[in-house]
Amino acid sequence: MNLIEVQVPDFRGMQALNAWLVGHDAGVLLIGPSPDGPESVMHGIVTKQEPLPGARVLRWGTVKVWMTNRGGGSAGVREPRTPRPPVGGTAKDLPEH
Repeated sequence: MNLIEVQVPDFRGMQALNAWLVGHDAGVLLIGPSPDGPESVMHGIVTKQEPLPGARVLRWGTVKVWMTNRGGGSAGVREPRTPRPPVGGTAKDLPEH
């Protein structure tokens, strides 16, 4: 069996989908830092990668990438808070028990 090595591109600073496409064209697969975690390789900007650009890996080997969204933070919790906090939001506005 003939093993083929490919050179790892520099994905840092790329939008996730573009990085995935560039990786595919180069013969490598992108994965998130935790394959079972909530991180998605399809959203955000690549901030870090392992192995580093220029390294040689076996064709269709994996490159681990870390992403951030454009705002620089996580999306956070999107569920509404219920019940809504009292107007003013201070302890004096809460009923006494």
